[in-house]
Amino acid sequence: MAGNLITSLLSLATNLLPSIRASVQAPSSSFSNSNNFERGRARAFEEDLERLMRTLERVKATLYDAEEREIRDRSVKLWLKELKKVAYDAEDVLSEYRYEVTRVKLEARKASEVSGSHKTKKMEYIVPIPDGMVDRLNKIRSRFDEIAKDREALQLRESDGARRLNNKLLRLPTGHMVDEASIFGRDHEIEEVINLLLFKKEKPFSVISIIGKGGLGKTTIAQLVYIDERVTRCFDLCGWVCVSEEFDVGRLTKATIESVSKINYNLSELNSLQGKLAEIVKGKRILLVLDDLWNENQSLWELFRVPFKEAKVISILITTRNKKVAKVMQTTTYFSPTNLLEDSCWQLFQHYAFSGTNYTMPPHLVNMGKDIMRKCGGLPLAVKSIASVLRHETNEEDWREILESDLWESNSLNDIFPALQISYDHLPPHLKPCFLFCSMYPKDYILEKMHLIELWISHGYIESKGKRSITEIGVEYYEELKQRSFVDDFVDYFSRGSEEHCKLHDIIHDLARLISENEHYSVQINQPLDIQKENVPQEACHLYVGGFCGYVNQFLQENLMGLRTLSIDMRGYYLYFQICNLTKFEALRVLELKGTLTRIPNFISELKHLTHLDIKSSNLETLPLSIGLLYNLQTLILDCSILDYLPESIGSLSNLGRLIIKEPINYLPHGLVNFPAIKTMKAEVEVTNVAWLKDMTDLEGNLTIKGVSNLKDAQRANMRNKCKLEGFYINCHPDYEDGWVDPAKSMLKITLKPEISVHDADFSWLESLRPHPNLKKLGVGFYSSATVPGWMCDPCSLQSIQGILLYDCDEIQSLPFNNLHTLKHLVVRDCRGFRVLQLEQLSSQLEKLEISGCCWLELITGLGNLDMLATLKICRYGLIPSIETALTEPFITYIMADALSFEWSSDACEYSEEEECSDSDDNVDERR
Repeated sequence: MAGNLITSLLSLATNLLPSIRASVQAPSSSFSNSNNFERGRARAFEEDLERLMRTLERVKATLYDAEEREIRDRSVKLWLKELKKVAYDAEDVLSEYRYEVTRVKLEARKASEVSGSHKTKKMEYIVPIPDGMVDRLNKIRSRFDEIAKDREALQLRESDGARRLNNKLLRLPTGHMVDEASIFGRDHEIEEVINLLLFKKEKPFSVISIIGKGGLGKTTIAQLVYIDERVTRCFDLCGWVCVSEEFDVGRLTKATIESVSKINYNLSELNSLQGKLAEIVKGKRILLVLDDLWNENQSLWELFRVPFKEAKVISILITTRNKKVAKVMQTTTYFSPTNLLEDSCWQLFQHYAFSGTNYTMPPHLVNMGKDIMRKCGGLPLAVKSIASVLRHETNEEDWREILESDLWESNSLNDIFPALQISYDHLPPHLKPCFLFCSMYPKDYILEKMHLIELWISHGYIESKGKRSITEIGVEYYEELKQRSFVDDFVDYFSRGSEEHCKLHDIIHDLARLISENEHYSVQINQPLDIQKENVPQEACHLYVGGFCGYVNQFLQENLMGLRTLSIDMRGYYLYFQICNLTKFEALRVLELKGTLTRIPNFISELKHLTHLDIKSSNLETLPLSIGLLYNLQTLILDCSILDYLPESIGSLSNLGRLIIKEPINYLPHGLVNFPAIKTMKAEVEVTNVAWLKDMTDLEGNLTIKGVSNLKDAQRANMRNKCKLEGFYINCHPDYEDGWVDPAKSMLKITLKPEISVHDADFSWLESLRPHPNLKKLGVGFYSSATVPGWMCDPCSLQSIQGILLYDCDEIQSLPFNNLHTLKHLVVRDCRGFRVLQLEQLSSQLEKLEISGCCWLELITGLGNLDMLATLKICRYGLIPSIETALTEPFITYIMADALSFEWSSDACEYSEEEECSDSDDNVDERR
């Protein structure tokens, strides 16, 4: 983790040196007072910074070795802890200077705008060194010099530590994903639990408790019982609820309702929730799994089970580590899984270490693998974790190092952590801080994948490489953590969109907390007593606080000066509620505010180091003007359903690179044109023009434009300079939905206010939206002209295109595209004017062709030229008289059906009949 911090610090220093040198080299007239003193201070700051950077380079060279030895060697652990502390102090100093650089440049720009001058003199950008900053940096440099000397006493090697660890991103196989094929040795126990559920004397109310230590496979057994067909046939309704440490009756009742009914009723009061649950289960046979229970409060359990009295039969299956918890739950039957037998452990080990049990195992690794497997003590999670690491180690020396590791002999931890810590030890250095950061949140906290990646980016955990976007690299970091079993996928059926979610297994969460030594922490404040009970350690740098609004506010009076991340998740409704003063957390880089906020106070502008701000509230109507003073802000995320506009001061955030607005807004500030730094902008906005896109050259993901623009604005948008844009979708009708959007990518959706009638539109503006040749996906919809823009007919303009969608373009009679050698997917939907589809003019690399709703299509030719075609779908309305000339057997057999969908592959041809649609205009409008 220290390695990422030092790398980020070096990058920050490198970026700031030009501004410092400009102050040193500036003419005397540039300084208003005490010229020699100011110049001398700038020179001293420059010299200290350069010396500091040289020291950091030397320290960085030893960090691979230090982070390998951190777990075993207490003295190295303390050395790294001191290194991170001083690095944080240095980062604060440089961040303050970066703030001043941005402020001075902004004031100079405003001054030039007032004076009417478009050219600002270089001297107006000189940034004086703030008082005291030179002394602070000098002391920090001295502390770093001492740390650098200490590395010699610790005998830390330079660069050698990188020898074993592969620092490159790995494209790992997916063999260890959780599924039935990856479960071994539990058949007997699964059958036993099923027998307990189905074949014992039936009772109106029964509880079966699966009890065992963490990592034993309790949840896995419960999952396989839950999905067994014999079980699902026996019950009318089945539900699965993950309980975790907090037994919140209201939350659990709501979760139970959603799980058994698959409906979110948007109820919040316990009385309403219990009434609805009683109504749902009345007279039915119910199976409910409560996973990961810790509750020892009998009264809470009695309150939770009240609605189930209406059920005909209620069988509850629980998993817990504590037998006392099972007794509180009034367990009728106890079941304790055993550790896996050696044969089953070996099958599990093979599955993860050798890509399956049928793989030919290298003989020299088999015996060593069995010895390693035996040391896991029959714990499935330990076997899986170690085997996942060994999948990526290819020589005998690496395996022997794990087998002989002294971590196996650790007596200070329970029997699973030595194995899991070896997995962590073999985690590439760039992934360690990303993994540890996940433990800031409570156990069983559901994390949104892209949100987690945003936080990694904001803390500098992800290093940009080459032309690839930092988000793409972050996704690969996440996927590698998942493949190594450090994070697990989680399906959230009630989340908006198709975002991926994840969570940490309890034992993995414990491991991360153990390693980070209180640097990552979380608390739940639900009553006044919790405020005295929770004592956040001073070492905490990343803190999550959840609970009820008023109590959370009181708790945040704690003095935690070193916080870099503060995530506040509040429940309860307080009218006019606002967050307490957070200015004492002056080192904050990341701030998340989630709850019933009605106002963000102006003091937020005093958090000068803030780089990431995430606000989620259904009660927030406006943002303070002072938000424009957060000059270091790089990421702004807003999920506020009644927030209609952004303040004009947003235009001052020149370092803002990621703007994500999750609810539609009606107004963007004019200052948005000053945002050339933006790479990710995900929002749905209604504006009058697209000219403000002009300088967003780094815009990534997908862009959708709905409505009709005018020629001048379209020219100003400068679409040709957006070389990182992946998808471009043009919907010429603002009232109809888009036909094809990839929700997994960042997307900006612009709806143009109808200044021009769609029917009276001059489509010459579309010619000015010529995209960059790097574009991979193009969609055009509701284009009502027979003449297409010239760039669509120019293969040079679409030289990288891989997917094209045309929908509801009724005037186009044939494909306008030619010689697109990279095209793989073509979809044509509801283009009623289409007469001829000449596939000869397309790439022979085409893999998917879909045609639907083209009711006047007469001829398809050139199918025989498509050597790579794997999927052909035709869904039509009416007949295609001449299509037989294009299709050979086995398609002619089916061609006279009213509506067809072909699936064409090299092995088989499948088809299905669909409903026939008439060609009337009314029905076509309904389909739209």
